[in-house]
Amino acid sequence: MQLWKKNYLAAYILFLVILNLSMLLLATMGFKNDLETRMNDVIKRQQQFAYTVEGLMGSEDGEEKLLYLGQGYYRNRTYINVSRGERTVVNHLPAGVGIAGNADIVTYKGERYAVIIGQAGTGEDGCEVVYMENIQDLYRGQSRRLLYFLVTALLLETVIGTMLYMTMKKIYMPINNIAHELRTPLTVLQGYGQYIQMGNITEEDRFFAGEQIVKEAGSLRETVDRLLVMGNLREGNIKYQRLEMRELLGEMKKAYPGIHVENHMDAIEGDGSLILCLFKNLISNAVKAGKHVTVTASDNCVCIWNDGKYIEKQKLNYLNRNHEFPRAEAERNGYGIGLCYEIVKLHGWKMDYESSEEEGTTVKIKM
Repeated sequence: MQLWKKNYLAAYILFLVILNLSMLLLATMGFKNDLETRMNDVIKRQQQFAYTVEGLMGSEDGEEKLLYLGQGYYRNRTYINVSRGERTVVNHLPAGVGIAGNADIVTYKGERYAVIIGQAGTGEDGCEVVYMENIQDLYRGQSRRLLYFLVTALLLETVIGTMLYMTMKKIYMPINNIAHELRTPLTVLQGYGQYIQMGNITEEDRFFAGEQIVKEAGSLRETVDRLLVMGNLREGNIKYQRLEMRELLGEMKKAYPGIHVENHMDAIEGDGSLILCLFKNLISNAVKAGKHVTVTASDNCVCIWNDGKYIEKQKLNYLNRNHEFPRAEAERNGYGIGLCYEIVKLHGWKMDYESSEEEGTTVKIKM
């Protein structure tokens, strides 16, 4: 597995652990607060019932009224028990329910109940009042809350995971590509160096080997320059300066003598090394694609045209939308397009491709 993928997995797993623990903590704290509030409400209702019991027990038909009241509570799935000394006045508590302490949560028939034990009255007239209220709806709410947090966590994990993967891929893939690009010229340099070391070669062969070494060294320098440019892009380092278009396009003409240049602009503002890299990449791709290349600068817009094979509509839409060619098309159409879009974006410009079989392919940089 590639190193960047291992780093991605480590970062993603850490994110999953933190996110899920946070969601679980939020759900637990929310349930705890709801349970405390509900228990306080149950205690208040138990106290109200105890006051009612105290008032009824002082009347002649108080016990009959209390039995009738107990039936009403029972129909609402609230169970009570009132006892005076050893005598039970009314009892609707389910059999076999164990209660620990004066306040407890018990399970009966698969549902949760809050149980509060208190006193009504004092002395010989005092009664023990047990109040048992169904709170299963609170636990159903917690189940819904956990489900909601689970769905939210899954969505966040998917979105953040995808964004993290694409970001890390975007960071590391250009480095991998450059490593491959460095390998070829280094191999050539090593080969010609060993060839010269042999000593038993003609002057013509020595000159040819030296020429190839110089050529590959130039290729290495361009690759390293691109690496430095990408480093500046990632760090957001951009140094604005006034660049004369005549000089800038003149350098392009020297590098690519076969291109035709039409300049109607005085100067532009931007980072010199980044803009130079931008034009080099785009013109290099145009030269590879067609026999004739024209660079036109006018009205704050630079157009680079070539007469090569046109880009199909589907691939053109993909390019303008995703700011890169599909991997299978990259080699034929040129590398560095993603880098060009980054440079354009950093300067606040806009870049689009246009292509047709009749008019060729044009890339427009609107400044």
